[in-house]
Amino acid sequence: MDFFHLLIMLAPTIMNRELLIDLSGIMDEETFHEYVSKKLNFPGYYGYNLNAFWDCITDEEQSSMPRCLIVEGLAALSNYLPELHNGFVECLHDYKKEFPERELVLRQESPSGKGIKFDEE
Repeated sequence: MDFFHLLIMLAPTIMNRELLIDLSGIMDEETFHEYVSKKLNFPGYYGYNLNAFWDCITDEEQSSMPRCLIVEGLAALSNYLPELHNGFVECLHDYKKEFPERELVLRQESPSGKGIKFDEE
């Protein structure tokens, strides 16, 4: 097998090792769910609520949860959407309990600076 075919075969494994989700630019719940669902490849019928979020992250057929999930910008999310922040963090902690082999990194700030940016009008 040549290198190209080996790379294609391993791509899903390589790509699912680490994923950064930066929530620092999110100011409404719809944007949160749209952003997170795209980052984690949720199905088109995703329900845009935390119950649907939980269902997707715990079912490998409905998402592409990485081996290591890094979430940044939690302070900003807490500032704009405190209830969503609390429920989201609770889901992530419960996920870590259910999947202890997975790594979860939660950061209040956004050192990567890769949050959602909106064009200034």
